[in-house]
Amino acid sequence: YEISACLVGSEMCIRDSGFTVALSYEGKVVYFDWFHFLTDGRGIAPFMTMVLQFYCNLRYGTAFEGQTLETDPAYDIEDILAKYPESQVANDMQRPVVQTFEETPTCCRIRLEKAGLVDAALRCGVKPFSTLTALLCKAVRAYLDKDEVLYSYSTDARDALGAPNALYNCVASFQRKLPLTADAPLAEVAVGVDADLKENLSAERKLFRIAEQMGWVYRVYQQKASLSIKKRIFQMGEYISGFPADFWVSYIGSPLLPHSPELEAYLTDFQTWVLPDGASLAMEVTSLHGVLTCCIENKVDKPGYLEALRDVMEQEGIRVLEAVHIS
Repeated sequence: YEISACLVGSEMCIRDSGFTVALSYEGKVVYFDWFHFLTDGRGIAPFMTMVLQFYCNLRYGTAFEGQTLETDPAYDIEDILAKYPESQVANDMQRPVVQTFEETPTCCRIRLEKAGLVDAALRCGVKPFSTLTALLCKAVRAYLDKDEVLYSYSTDARDALGAPNALYNCVASFQRKLPLTADAPLAEVAVGVDADLKENLSAERKLFRIAEQMGWVYRVYQQKASLSIKKRIFQMGEYISGFPADFWVSYIGSPLLPHSPELEAYLTDFQTWVLPDGASLAMEVTSLHGVLTCCIENKVDKPGYLEALRDVMEQEGIRVLEAVHIS
């Protein structure tokens, strides 16, 4: 794609085929706004790093060199749909849809010592992400007072798509329903989460899920309608498919790609916020300097979520470095 950019005062807009990525800054804060289906966490990271370098050059007089971002060609959704025609046959409209909360989102943040999570994962014999998801399930169960938690998570499908250097969205999202009791041992919950995760990491599962997800998006894209109408139709599709969940979690690892110690020296904080579309709570987790930062948007009009998170973390020996409400 040919991308054009312009910088006006403290705001920069990038336009690509009608889609807009808007960036602005105020003081030491840089604000980003883009359509999630245009790119994902890993895809946006090199671009965000480049913007931060640009910002440091303007604000601090640094001399970070400009770079050119290259991406793999777009995959052919028509080929994938032709390979998995059954992905478009299943009728999910009869499936009960979990009722999500739709109050005004509030933001909160919790920082965890990464070493504590790794230790907990070793005790459970599973991946740290599986342990983190299991802990979040226990916290959501206590917070929402539900005996069954429905969660969604995203996986990187670049390997399955044959596009390892893609900057565009390559996320295949999966969902799992988890019956849960108040006294369920963490190891028991984490083992089930881990088994489900590993099953969905195969190329076949991810490609089939891409076909299910993007088949709907592709049909909406083909319609001759304005972007606002297409966005609304896409949101309706999430609900029609029964995809809404109590919470979804995304882990993007280090937000700085490629790794740049010089750039890190200028960062006092790094946060990501993603609206919880289709879920009551949304959590995006980044990892930097041995600290896990969980940025959370909550549409539940009920206090106590940070307390529930802190309780389950500390019960498993994971040190909570910070737990604060942002708005």
